[in-house]
Amino acid sequence: MKKLLQSLVVLLLFASIAVAQDRTITGMVTSKEDGLPIPGVSVKIVGTNVGASTGADGKFSLRISSGAKRVEVSSLGFLTQTLNIGSGNVINVVLVPDTKLLGEVVVTALGIKREKRTLTYSTQEVTGGALVDAKENNLVNALAGKVAGVQITNSSGAAGGSSKIVIRGNTSLTGENGALFILDGVPIDNSEAGNPDGALSAGGTSNRAIDIDPNIIESVTVLKGAAASALYGAAAARGVVIITTKTGKGKPTVTLSSGVTFDHPILPEFQDVYAQGSNGVYVDGNNGKLSSSSWGPPIDGLMVNGQPVQKHDPRKEFFKTGFTTDNTVAVNGSSDNSTYLVSYSYLKTNGTVPSTDFGRHSLFTKFSNKITKDLTFTGQFNYINSVNDRLAEGNGLASPYWTVYAAPISWDPFPTTNPDGSQRVYRAARNNPYWLVDNTKFVSAVNRFLPVMTVNYNPLPWLTITERGGADIYNDNSNYHEAPGIVGGESADGKMYNREINYKQFNNDIIVEAKKNFNEDWFGSILIGNNILSNSQRVVFDKGVGLSVNDFYNINNASTQISSINNYTKRKVGYYAQLTTEYKRMISLSLTGRYDGTSVLSQDKNYYPYGSASAAFIFTEPLHLSDNAILNFGKIRLSYSYVGNDNVGPYALSTTYVHPVISNIEFPYQGQNGFLLTNTYGDPNLKNEGLKEFETGIELKMFKSRLSLEATYFDKKSVDLITTTPITPSSGFNAATINAASMYNKGVELILNGTPVKTKDITWNIGVNFSKINNKVTEIGQGLDNIQFAGFTNPGIFAYKDQPYGVIFGSRYKRNNDGKLLIDDKGYPIIDDQLGVIGNTTPKWNAGLTTSFSYKGLTLSAVFDMRYGGDVYNLDGHYLDFYGTTKKTEDRTATKVFDGIRESDGQVNTTVAKLDQGYYQNNESVVDETGVEDGTYYKLRQVTLAYTFNSSFLKKTPFKGITVSATGRNLWLYAPHYTGSDPEVSLYGTGNGASFTNFVTPTNRSYNFAIKVTF
Repeated sequence: MKKLLQSLVVLLLFASIAVAQDRTITGMVTSKEDGLPIPGVSVKIVGTNVGASTGADGKFSLRISSGAKRVEVSSLGFLTQTLNIGSGNVINVVLVPDTKLLGEVVVTALGIKREKRTLTYSTQEVTGGALVDAKENNLVNALAGKVAGVQITNSSGAAGGSSKIVIRGNTSLTGENGALFILDGVPIDNSEAGNPDGALSAGGTSNRAIDIDPNIIESVTVLKGAAASALYGAAAARGVVIITTKTGKGKPTVTLSSGVTFDHPILPEFQDVYAQGSNGVYVDGNNGKLSSSSWGPPIDGLMVNGQPVQKHDPRKEFFKTGFTTDNTVAVNGSSDNSTYLVSYSYLKTNGTVPSTDFGRHSLFTKFSNKITKDLTFTGQFNYINSVNDRLAEGNGLASPYWTVYAAPISWDPFPTTNPDGSQRVYRAARNNPYWLVDNTKFVSAVNRFLPVMTVNYNPLPWLTITERGGADIYNDNSNYHEAPGIVGGESADGKMYNREINYKQFNNDIIVEAKKNFNEDWFGSILIGNNILSNSQRVVFDKGVGLSVNDFYNINNASTQISSINNYTKRKVGYYAQLTTEYKRMISLSLTGRYDGTSVLSQDKNYYPYGSASAAFIFTEPLHLSDNAILNFGKIRLSYSYVGNDNVGPYALSTTYVHPVISNIEFPYQGQNGFLLTNTYGDPNLKNEGLKEFETGIELKMFKSRLSLEATYFDKKSVDLITTTPITPSSGFNAATINAASMYNKGVELILNGTPVKTKDITWNIGVNFSKINNKVTEIGQGLDNIQFAGFTNPGIFAYKDQPYGVIFGSRYKRNNDGKLLIDDKGYPIIDDQLGVIGNTTPKWNAGLTTSFSYKGLTLSAVFDMRYGGDVYNLDGHYLDFYGTTKKTEDRTATKVFDGIRESDGQVNTTVAKLDQGYYQNNESVVDETGVEDGTYYKLRQVTLAYTFNSSFLKKTPFKGITVSATGRNLWLYAPHYTGSDPEVSLYGTGNGASFTNFVTPTNRSYNFAIKVTF
């Protein structure tokens, strides 16, 4: 018994000694560059799998045994450090950015962060700070000029106007071409509800990216090619815009920012010499006489009843200075295991057009907690409330621009009504613009919720399991009214409608990713995942025509009432995988695959595979050039991919019954309902559109990364495009929707970034991006000659086989076989009896230049944007030439010898032709060709001057930082061949009919002043 007790004592003694030799070390990891703590750093005992990672505050705690001698500290984008443990219990580490990695970590598909040096495809990132500096209400506009291969189009300068982003050219003929938007790993909607009366007649509405507050954004990454976006499968063809929101960090901080913006419309030039009338004879529109033209006498010296006729500027009198306020308050910080961020902003824009405005409330919260050392939860919630008040734009007579742009300088629009209550107008069949301001209105109110929840579990150092769920839920309630007395409306007794859109999208991803360094040479990772996406929408539309009681815009006040309810639900499930390997940090290979299924296709054809293969070779690694003073990094990359464009709509396979419109009679009619079977056959074999893309590129870093160059060539072939093709009437239908069209986009992108000057106090950065895309529609469909996107039968924007996407079609002048104009004996061009292609909307190239110069706390930055080529159809100029209000009609004694051949004798034309009222009204404004203008432009899109006060100056104040700034937008716009406001604007907004403009709100020149305070 005694021996047994002795043995137990000895064992306990050894155990206590062993326990005493185990101990816990703690510490903090910070960055040498800015001194801030670094979260997620791996702290690992060398030679073991024992380790820990830092929390949001950069701190770690690690239990070590007596045999532990060294720890390895590593983090993406920093040099790995190996440190002796020693006898102390506290180890603080300062990590140095890895210049060989160029300090670039980017967010890729599914929100995965990767080193840019290892990427096998092209991406481009824009920081959140650059987006805020742009002072744009719409996030899409803030990207303009900053990304190669991206084209951005605005619908107008109206408050709440829509914008469209297209990456590497259009990929679909009739479907969606705008980029896919991803917010913190979850897809969100960026559609435009549109005006129920159509874009051509009434203009557009906001696109939903306008809901995102730039102040909450950390960065935006643009995935350009199919290899970069392949993990999104059937939604990958259009390119991807990945939005990453900010995360709280460091000590608790409160940030207040406030800014005001003044908007001034950029108006085209108008003639200001001649009064209302025709052939030099005055028509007194102020006293009940009617004439649409300004071909009257000079207004100077013009007298009526012994009084001089007052001269007006209809455009400057109508448009006003717009005013925007933007205020944000944010609280953020972190503790040992948690981070938090709360942001609220309110933006209000009063537009340049009377009674128009856009307001946006945005509340954003984000919280992250490390529940255990292996389990982290992140939850975020974004609520947006926006209200947009606007007037009609476009060709409909409810648009005030008809009688603003075309108004004679001799006309006084006030009072707006006559003694009998009718409108006071200067011409027949048009409305007084100020009457429209008071008696028509479109209002859209949106409430939107964007929740995202993410759980990360790390059961092993090399294994991560991510569960992420998110939603996009919004209600868009729109209403419109026209008061009785409107001219050219659907009814002289007015009309109104209400539209309510309820949109719901739910997304869930479960992702398993394994990453491991097998030895010093080989690194590999494999990712597998599952995605479930559910999307539903309900649209309730009530329309009332013929209002019985004035100023009572209720559906029950209408003599004719029409109501419709449209519902759809669609679901998609996807299984995806990605295999990536890297050898000696110089060769990277990546394979992706996705298998998607959708509810909108037939059951035997609703699953389809997509994938990509890509490789990159860093040729400077085997040459040991990483420390070379001239060329320190060089990479070539190659990829091929096949992805989809899910443009098949719900129930598109069905042949449905519809309410018909027969001879302008819309059913229900006089209490009688009626339906007809649609004359377009729904093909049960319809499938998603496809995209095959080859991409290759080279990336160079020179002069210790002070200069970088990236060049990319891509070849995209869109196949199985959906089109409506004529079929034999004996089938019972006139057409069928089938996969029959194709087209290609081939192009190059160049990105050049440099830092010419970098000293302790001075830094000068400059970046240039350039892209050139050649596009051709190679097939439209059997028996189909064209597809129309925008405008009228003529002029309009169309697709034609063997032509670029988006050509302008219309009437034209007659030409001989050599392309020379044929001239009549009076010296004027002859109008051809045949319509034809008269323009090409595709630009020859686009480019942007960004630069910033900083001296201590002072920073001056600028963004230039350029487009060369690409025709625009300026329907405004076409109309206004007829009315005699454009600047070029001011010289009414002008003559011209048209360059061409006389048709009568085949000789070179030498006849002098007068450019008078007869020419403009009977020749120039009759043929569509004269409305085609070269859309080349050069823009000084943004200039910002900012000053950040030195921290030493603020020591005795409660402030941690103060920054004041002044920003100008569109300070200089040079469009040498365009006579309108801005060739970048298109009436059709996010639709496919780009480069068609007609009576829209002009673009603005803006001045912003802001202050940002942190404490």
